[in-house]
Amino acid sequence: MSKAKTSSKVILFTCNWHAYNSLEALAREGLSYSPAVVPIRISCLGRISPGIILKAFEGGAAGVLVLGCPEGHCRYQTGNLEALQVIEETSKLMKVMGLDKNKLAFKLLTADDGKQSLQILEDFLDGLQNGRSKT
Repeated sequence: MSKAKTSSKVILFTCNWHAYNSLEALAREGLSYSPAVVPIRISCLGRISPGIILKAFEGGAAGVLVLGCPEGHCRYQTGNLEALQVIEETSKLMKVMGLDKNKLAFKLLTADDGKQSLQILEDFLDGLQNGRSKT
């Protein structure tokens, strides 16, 4: 069980492949994450936009974490790289809007590594709780 606690929801955008599989691996390993985390599965992170991320904050999300496939392993070839550009653009927009850019994080991880995904989630939640991001 995750030790990190937050009273607000944290939106977790995952690609359908490696990142989502790592969440499934987490469950297979008998591990769980905070109920504050709301996973949203996307066919490919190349389909995400700054508007979708900012809408999560508008809806009251305490933070947004985006998890995707490792470099060179994207099923759609460049989706994870496109997502990185979107994250960078969104971070700039957040600064202009007066939002803390540390409430947004982007990580790439391999499938079937539940422990790694749990560590990323806990670090992100801890960072939100303490006013900084560890991811």
